[in-house]
Amino acid sequence: MAEITYVRGDATAPQGKGVKVIAHVCNDLGGWGKGFVLALSRRWPEPEAAFRRRHRGVPVTVYDVG
Repeated sequence: MAEITYVRGDATAPQGKGVKVIAHVCNDLGGWGKGFVLALSRRWPEPEAAFRRRHRGVPVTVYDVG
């Protein structure tokens, strides 16, 4: 198994070649509006929309949008 590599910088602008994964732990209270998620929303609107749909109980499909 490969090791986890920690990289400092802007997570909304991944560097290097290949597919990148941005992992972020979120709450189940429906809160969206502080910290890292604001940067996500400015760059990509879909994660917030999916989070809000899922919080309302609507199934969400994760797919490659690249």
